[in-house]
Amino acid sequence: MPVLLKPCFKAANFTKNQSNMESKELSLKQFHLILLMFLLFLGGCAQRITPPDERTQQNRPESYNNWRATGKLAFISPEERQSANFNWQYREQKQTLTLNTFIGTQVLKLEERDQYSTLTLEDKTYTSEDSSELVYRLSGWQLPVSQAPQWLTGQIDAPDNQYNQKQQLIQATWQDKQGLRWQVAYQTYQRVNGLELPTRLTLTHNDITIKIRISNWHFETL
Repeated sequence: MPVLLKPCFKAANFTKNQSNMESKELSLKQFHLILLMFLLFLGGCAQRITPPDERTQQNRPESYNNWRATGKLAFISPEERQSANFNWQYREQKQTLTLNTFIGTQVLKLEERDQYSTLTLEDKTYTSEDSSELVYRLSGWQLPVSQAPQWLTGQIDAPDNQYNQKQQLIQATWQDKQGLRWQVAYQTYQRVNGLELPTRLTLTHNDITIKIRISNWHFETL
């Protein structure tokens, strides 16, 4: 009579092992779900496009009037690299930009008037209806001065503006009056008088790069 071999495992142990496997599989699915939700959360916080009308009331464009900014500017192109200290003033919708060497010698001074702009360079004064054209014609620098009250304060209005979770503009692309396409990227901000203002930003147009570092913001009361 043949001898039947005893099973090497018990039914109870198989059921227990199967239950443990199902429990581990469930835990693994839960882990994957939590990980997926976390990655989606990080992706949403990293960068998003926010319509301007949803931004805080403190950062409305009309709040950014009558200011003065001082700092350093670097102009970089394939042909040259130049830098200067600047004093940039915006008062009653008119700009005054002064560029000085690091030892304090004035390089140029741009002043906007009612119908035209003037630029003083080497003790000579030149005029034009457009500030950006005047700067380029006399210095060779492509600088979107006409829109500076918007992009310098982080208030440029463009359809593809990108903001961070603090509602600070971090990148924008626009076209100036000369038809040149510019991109601005904001690296750091500072809170001044309840307003979020850039302290480091970079302008680019083709192979031209302009780096700006603002050391001081000052608002004037008329």
